[in-house]
Amino acid sequence: MLSALPFFWSSAFAAQDLYFNTADSPDFNRYLNDSSNWFTDEGRTQQFEGTLGPDYNGIVTGMTNVSVAGGSTLNLNSLTIDRENISARESFMLSVGGRITLAENLIFNMNLTGGTGNVRQDTVLYSDIDLGGNMIVNYSRESGVSSYCTFAIVSESSGRQLHIGGDFSVNLGTADTTALRFFTNANIMVDGIMHMDNFVWQNSNGQHYHMLGGMSGSGMIVVYDAGYTSINLTNSTVQETSLTFGTTTENSKLDISMNGSASGRQTIRFRSGTWEGTDGNINDVTVGSGRLDIGMRTGMKGNRLSLSGTEAVFSATASYSGEIGTVTFNEGEWYAGKIAIDIEGELAYDKIAFNGRFDKIGSDRDMGFEFVFDAYAMRELISENGGELILEDVITYETGSSMAGTVFEGNTSGIQWEAVFGDTSLSVTFTVPEPAAVAAVFGAAALAFAAYRRRK
Repeated sequence: MLSALPFFWSSAFAAQDLYFNTADSPDFNRYLNDSSNWFTDEGRTQQFEGTLGPDYNGIVTGMTNVSVAGGSTLNLNSLTIDRENISARESFMLSVGGRITLAENLIFNMNLTGGTGNVRQDTVLYSDIDLGGNMIVNYSRESGVSSYCTFAIVSESSGRQLHIGGDFSVNLGTADTTALRFFTNANIMVDGIMHMDNFVWQNSNGQHYHMLGGMSGSGMIVVYDAGYTSINLTNSTVQETSLTFGTTTENSKLDISMNGSASGRQTIRFRSGTWEGTDGNINDVTVGSGRLDIGMRTGMKGNRLSLSGTEAVFSATASYSGEIGTVTFNEGEWYAGKIAIDIEGELAYDKIAFNGRFDKIGSDRDMGFEFVFDAYAMRELISENGGELILEDVITYETGSSMAGTVFEGNTSGIQWEAVFGDTSLSVTFTVPEPAAVAAVFGAAALAFAAYRRRK
């Protein structure tokens, strides 16, 4: 009997579907927040007589443009908007005059059937949208149609935000469907994962602050004109994305910051081939917590790299596949955290190049390195090089950088290493400790543990 309770509970409290009025008459107000516009049956013969709330799923079909009246709110479990016959631009597909709050998902089903050039469909924010679940755009284009569709989130009031408690994703329908253009001039907050597949994320020429719980898949980002876009990553899981980044002017800026949990890691591989503008350079990269790996295409660079937190980890990676890569920045600063260096051979290891200064602005005790290598292969390399392996120019920088003179030491998988910041570059020496030295280390550790036990 107990095993049936979860099913009974979910069935008894499943949200009821409501269908929006699609009548085309002058007196039809098209307000989603007006309960008299909703019906309990798909044929729209039984008018809804209750109060809208999280017990109901809203379904809007046809090509009806809808809105939430200013000063009011729309509160539902989920909302699905079907655009079945898109062939002309709609500046107010959904007008959010009052706040929309959904316990679960917001779904757009969009089918492009005609038109020329850019057939844009706008969701206009005069207020915020707050989703407890996912936002999903299902997009298809009928065979023979040469136009393309842009799904736009347009903010008409300062600071308007689309908040998604789950994931964001775009799904493509027919084989004739090319990537959806996703235009935003509003702030986007995704607590879950931003799945970058199947769309071009177009950021307007204003200032935009996006917060994402991670990025996955392969996609495209464009920043228009003198626009500024900031992406703050808050990963709690391991995610990887491959991106093209396009700019329409040289002063288009994209900042990336990582403020994830201890288990959060984001890999971003930048590749060439933007659909709009030219392949651009990123601006500032800041790692406060969690791990961020960046791979840069040939010729790409960033403005400033900052490691600012004790739980921060940064690493270079390959732009297409693999772990070994080189990244370039104009300048850098290190307050705290670790730099991870992958090593696959005497000439195959990560590199970070600063065209200008690389400065120390924190304490050595809060900084460190994480060297990643195969211990057996490293021992072979050390043996082949006469007992020590020296990697040169692991990090390069301008004369006068305050990192110069800093030395770090450590042991990874029984391999001793010393990282020395010289006048213009970091070199790392790897050796295998002599057996006597290893025994001394273990002996000292044993004595320290015994002394600790006696104090207890």
